[in-house]
Amino acid sequence: MPKVALAYSGSLDTTICVHYLRHVKGMKVYTFSANVGQPEYLEPLAEQAVELGATAANLADLRERFIKDFVFPSLRADAIYEQRYFLFSALARPLIVEELVHVAEEEGCDFIAHGSRGIGNDSLRLDRYIRTLTPDFEIIAPLQELGLKSPAEDLAYAKKHRIPIESERAALYNVEQNLWGSNIQVPGLNDTWDDIPRDTYFLTVPPTEAPDRPTEIEIGFEQGNPVSLDGTKMRSSKLISELNRIGGRNAVGRFDVIENRLSGRKSRELYEAPAAGILHLAHRVLEGLTLEKEALHFKGLLSQKYAEMVYEGDWFLETRKSLDAFFLKLNERVTGDIRLQLFKGSTSVRGVRSPYSLLDGPEEESDDDLDGAGW
Repeated sequence: MPKVALAYSGSLDTTICVHYLRHVKGMKVYTFSANVGQPEYLEPLAEQAVELGATAANLADLRERFIKDFVFPSLRADAIYEQRYFLFSALARPLIVEELVHVAEEEGCDFIAHGSRGIGNDSLRLDRYIRTLTPDFEIIAPLQELGLKSPAEDLAYAKKHRIPIESERAALYNVEQNLWGSNIQVPGLNDTWDDIPRDTYFLTVPPTEAPDRPTEIEIGFEQGNPVSLDGTKMRSSKLISELNRIGGRNAVGRFDVIENRLSGRKSRELYEAPAAGILHLAHRVLEGLTLEKEALHFKGLLSQKYAEMVYEGDWFLETRKSLDAFFLKLNERVTGDIRLQLFKGSTSVRGVRSPYSLLDGPEEESDDDLDGAGW
């Protein structure tokens, strides 16, 4: 019986994949689920996969590695795709594929499978990463073979084959979340003139429900990496989780984006990324204080290229690795503290200081409160 390793998130998409691979194609299915900061617990996902027919379920907590080896390099690079997408899904893909390939090799699989439909960015990224890391494996995309092109078609298939559905609304909204942000796909929200349904967001409150008094926070950076919040050093995943909580409570981090996809099509994307938005702003301000003009101006060109490479699935190229080395060197003096004010959806800079400040004038002026306008 052929063996297949499947990237499994527990979504209806990947649940259908388990059913199809096991009961239609007659394969032994070995699932792999990665914790990169999504709200679901992995242990129930493993049990669910086995109940659906998987031979074994593999789990891995990758939160710290995701932040250290993927998110922080993109932060040091100021990599934001088209100014408003912080690349959270795109950054998670190479890490997940690395681990998925490892599972496939350990289990002696003949195939690797994923739940992408073949009509978006993910299919291109996943196929590219799998072929880069292990060209000998054949790739199976069950949803493409079944011709399922939408969450509504997934629901119809699941009902027909009596596949358990936890929530029809969750299946239709198709939320993808990790520590760095979330993407919410709302059915029928194609017209850019349409309002977003009030119950769409889940990380952030509406500005009208945010506190009536501003929240002030202080973030400490060392060599371009955030290391402390309000004077307390934290491990990376906890710091980002706290910023997501604080930012979300203050309505910070909603992004309604018209995005140019890999296919050349434009799409309307809804993102939530409180921590990413806060940290990118703070990092850029600290760079402005500590980097010389030529470095800042040249870096802007390379930041855009880095973001495009991550978005397009080029993580494993030597060019991206070389850019990482450049940004790492450039961030050696990006050390200091930023005071920020969060208030009803806005983030403003109140102060910045660094032992490597290049600001002209008396040293004591660097600690004064500064108006956030123009920062």
